[in-house]
Amino acid sequence: MKQSQINRLEMIQTTNNHLNQHTAVWNTIPIIGKSKNQLAQLIADIKKTAKNQENAQVFIGASQREIKKIIANKIDIIDDAIESFAEDTGNAELHSKSKNTASDYFKLPNEDFETKTLNMIKLSEETLPAMNGYGTTQEEIDDVKILLNNFLEKRQKPRTFKIASKVATLSLEDQFKEGTLILKRLDRLMKRFKSSHPTFYKGYVSSRLIIDK
Repeated sequence: MKQSQINRLEMIQTTNNHLNQHTAVWNTIPIIGKSKNQLAQLIADIKKTAKNQENAQVFIGASQREIKKIIANKIDIIDDAIESFAEDTGNAELHSKSKNTASDYFKLPNEDFETKTLNMIKLSEETLPAMNGYGTTQEEIDDVKILLNNFLEKRQKPRTFKIASKVATLSLEDQFKEGTLILKRLDRLMKRFKSSHPTFYKGYVSSRLIIDK
């Protein structure tokens, strides 16, 4: 992200935090709650897009070996969660499939590495619905898929996965435009508190200021 976008994101987050801290003031007005939820989701989407862009820049210059190491470390985290789940549920077969380290992945020949990573992605997606509370998310798995696609491209092989995502189709510029619309709507709705809750309103106006750095 450019510095101007970082500054704008900080403003959006500050505004969202102010609303979180004063829920009792506005929570009886459903339309404000709807806009507030949209703002919170937008913050998550912007961060995801920024991360994807950052990763894309890294991959341009990263070597095949560097990407392989990143994948090994990320799949190891998922592996550990599945291993813990397998231990807790007494699933010996699942435990044997998930008892791997980052080093176990990284030291494999590339063909074997691709196969093992693909198998673990499949296993993690099959196990994920039952793993509530273990920290693993579909987003983490998709991240490994994106990395593996980049690894395959480095090896001049076809991509394996197509990751469908609203975030991937929107640019940061589009997302910040959406943010402007949400904030303008909130600005209008907040005016009702100018007299009834002046301290809250002044805090909101203050949170809407963009601080240049």
